[in-house]
Amino acid sequence: MIKRICIYIFLFFCFILNIIIDFNIKNYFETLNKCFGKNIVLSGNLYAFICFIIALISILIVLDILLVLYKNKEENKGIKFKTEDGTYGTANWMAENEISEVLGINDIPGIVLGRYNTNLIKLPFDSYFNKNICVFGSSGSMKTIGFLLTNLLELSKYKKSIIVTDPKR
Repeated sequence: MIKRICIYIFLFFCFILNIIIDFNIKNYFETLNKCFGKNIVLSGNLYAFICFIIALISILIVLDILLVLYKNKEENKGIKFKTEDGTYGTANWMAENEISEVLGINDIPGIVLGRYNTNLIKLPFDSYFNKNICVFGSSGSMKTIGFLLTNLLELSKYKKSIIVTDPKR
């Protein structure tokens, strides 16, 4: 609704601009005469031709706007933009209650994924998810310090439960 109102306001301003230009063509020609020092005569036929060109351009702009709006409506016809439908996938951000169900929070041994509010969010070692992680970033974006070293320090806390030592040694 707001989009349609904005388009009507824009078209109204285009119409007003068209009328203002049509009434001021003679003033423009007088300014051109002064600037170039020539006497450009504005005949009735030339005036009508210029007004016709301006009106034609205005009509084409209005048609272009209407065609774009109509095309967008036709493109979206038959597509359901609901996440339940899965037209464009079903991925979504994890809700707060899902974080505690699926991932570990604070002192659970696991791979540090990040922070949510004041809690550390970890992928527990006994999780049913695989432990494959890919870290992307340009050079200098703290991939090593922010992810690798953080997880190495975190793993060092739990080394007794992770590292299996040979009892014969």
